[in-house]
Amino acid sequence: LVSVPFCHFLGAFFHSRGHVSYRLTYASPKNLSRAPRRIDANLGGLRNARLRLEHNPNASFREYYYLPGNLVKWFTLYGPEGVPSQDSWVWRVFPQGERWKELVGRDGENAVEEMVKASGPRFRSAFVSEDVRATSDTSSQLFHDDDGVLSLSDPPLVVFYQITFPPNKKEKALAVVKSQFDVLSLGQFDNESGAFDQNRKILLYYTITGGSMREIDIVSSLCKEKSDRITCRQRGIHDAEGVYGENFHHLHAFCNAKPSYNVVHITNRVDDRLATKIKAITSAVTSTMCLPSEESCNVCGAEFYPLPFLHFTGNMFSASCGYVNKLMSPSAFENAMTDVAGAALVAEVKETYTTKLFPLGARILGSYQHSIEHWIGAHPDLKPCDVAPTSTAKLDATILDQMKLSSRAPAPRRGSASPIYLADKSDWEERESRSRKKRTISLREYYYLAGNILRWMRLYEKLPDANSWVWEWFPDGQLWEAAARTSGENAVHVVANQLSEQLALEKRLAEQLAIKKT
Repeated sequence: LVSVPFCHFLGAFFHSRGHVSYRLTYASPKNLSRAPRRIDANLGGLRNARLRLEHNPNASFREYYYLPGNLVKWFTLYGPEGVPSQDSWVWRVFPQGERWKELVGRDGENAVEEMVKASGPRFRSAFVSEDVRATSDTSSQLFHDDDGVLSLSDPPLVVFYQITFPPNKKEKALAVVKSQFDVLSLGQFDNESGAFDQNRKILLYYTITGGSMREIDIVSSLCKEKSDRITCRQRGIHDAEGVYGENFHHLHAFCNAKPSYNVVHITNRVDDRLATKIKAITSAVTSTMCLPSEESCNVCGAEFYPLPFLHFTGNMFSASCGYVNKLMSPSAFENAMTDVAGAALVAEVKETYTTKLFPLGARILGSYQHSIEHWIGAHPDLKPCDVAPTSTAKLDATILDQMKLSSRAPAPRRGSASPIYLADKSDWEERESRSRKKRTISLREYYYLAGNILRWMRLYEKLPDANSWVWEWFPDGQLWEAAARTSGENAVHVVANQLSEQLALEKRLAEQLAIKKT
């Protein structure tokens, strides 16, 4: 433990029958000193890299091999007891020790995690702090004000809308908002009539993050302009652009209060590569063909993809509240997914999993703010369907024409991975097909069942039902299901052992065949 006051002593190694032993020799007082005293000589690594760190306090502060890595190990192994005391030698010896001492004094064993969140926009929470949330109302009671309109014989379509205005992209974000309001004002597309039902009203709960008074006022004016068809309810305005997960708390609270309803989630915060599809996606998830049902499809979107994780294009969807109520609260899910991501990284280092299909990264793993893209698809009871045409619609086609080409079907039914996650789309289908057929990859590939089972067990301690689509779609589903039913998240070891035995048997058979031929 770090509380031990280490000191140097003289010693000698000697070998005895293959074993290494240590012979202690007590030092005289003049040779005895408090350790460590040779840190400069034993830092290791490239000398130029160490010199650069000496002149870069922020880099030294975040260097894993200095205090961050040691603190992670101490906190993980020993919890609160792994927090170094305020007079520990570690603050004196390691670079930026005083800075870390202050941080650990404030946050204890959560110091490293808090440092990561505060280090910049790359890693942060998608939610406001619990203290801030305590001052705002996200309770289910908030939605009882709309009991009257929701109890009508022809109730409105309930839509939760996350509006985000990123710095330096506010005009583009505002243009998307206006286009989505235009789509919503058309009403709900009815696939039976092949037309928009302008009598179907929209109850729109919206949250704004990152907007100035100008953008906030424009959204308010859009609500007034479209008030004959859209009833707006503002549920939160946050100065920080990055807390775009708050709207999920409102959606979750609504479903807790109204478990028999369905909800739609839309957002103007989409990848630039989806800009031309934003109106079509918004129309799709609000259409009658995307209405969810508990029996066959509890979450519907324009496009569903199982790789690199289970998700809907644009993170826009229509879901039954029965399914939503099975999900963890969004902020609790963020914390849990960050822990799962850490477990996945450790497992990759230990070569428990392969990651041939995609490189591991924060967004794909769903850590910190990226967790909101994983939230709706993470439960093992997911029954997805989608409605977008499997053939590409013409870019100049009207929304009505695009919707007429749409049809609902169980998913997945299109390419296995969303194009926005593919660095090289040219031969993706061929590469993924080869990975499926090569069992040394497919059986331990994190993005197939190995990683999904880890997440299902860590998050919900539950596996999909025996008739779930996952056992059919992913490679070796029946083998994985049998192993997971008996071994849970340790199924990867069971499957790997079976694979090793099978490969060994195949090798022996091949060798025997070769001997016979000779």
